[in-house]
Amino acid sequence: MARVSFSQYSMWSSCPQQYKLAYIDDLSIDSANINLIFGTSMHTVIQKFLDVMYNATKSAAMKMDLERMLKDELVANFNKEKEKLEEGIFPCTKEELEEFYGDGRKILLYFRNKLPKYFSKKGWKLEAIEMPLNAEIKPGVNFVGFIDIVLKDTSDDSILIIDLKTSTRGWGKYQKSDPVKNSQVLLYKKFYSEKYSISEDKIAVEFHILKRKIDENAEFPAPRISRHVPAHGKPSVNKAWGGFMEFVNTVFDGEGNYRTDIEYPIKKGKPCDWCEFKERNICPVWKKFI
Repeated sequence: MARVSFSQYSMWSSCPQQYKLAYIDDLSIDSANINLIFGTSMHTVIQKFLDVMYNATKSAAMKMDLERMLKDELVANFNKEKEKLEEGIFPCTKEELEEFYGDGRKILLYFRNKLPKYFSKKGWKLEAIEMPLNAEIKPGVNFVGFIDIVLKDTSDDSILIIDLKTSTRGWGKYQKSDPVKNSQVLLYKKFYSEKYSISEDKIAVEFHILKRKIDENAEFPAPRISRHVPAHGKPSVNKAWGGFMEFVNTVFDGEGNYRTDIEYPIKKGKPCDWCEFKERNICPVWKKFI
């Protein structure tokens, strides 16, 4: 059974050749970096806070030592990724860990001080954290994913799906208008609706963007956390689904096997700068220039 995720779709949309090298040719090397370590750690700390806030008391959550939790998570995730690497190789530097820890402390301080702006216990129930999704989308192919946070409005049983994103300076106009980026929560909405037989009309979605860097000397400093609510009506969900299934039907045959009888074009651009296959001199187009 083939398993596809949003991250695979995102990679294919960015560069089909990168997807081929990573998933069909299985040439990717499992390696983490400070951004992955930080993102994972921040997710865990905020989710643990919300679990206590909604399932115990808000006062108990506010007493949690979030800074210490973040430090512990960063160290644990650093060591976890280090174990996957060769002796003497590290996923990031000590300086990077210290810098990201300092940024994370500022995000968490803002999160606690502005909590009512983003999360309220009154009238809301925590339905799930890291909710797993696993659904067949065509013979031999399943979609898999995890929803960061699911809240229920107890007044009408409507659902709010929230995806947390760590970012250096937030999302600009380009990121907010990116149909592929926005499709993540739209796909989650569709799968959640089908899994629990809830009308899509009763499910809202939003991203919470956690920003590491802001201009604190600006006349009007930007918030450390911002919401992005993409259009999520039926037309938007259908468009997201259509784009995702174009990827699935292009890559997999009718039995769920990878297709090797088609071309996987290369898209040169900014994403090439952090593509492992360019760095490792594997990508066909970049081999010409090295």
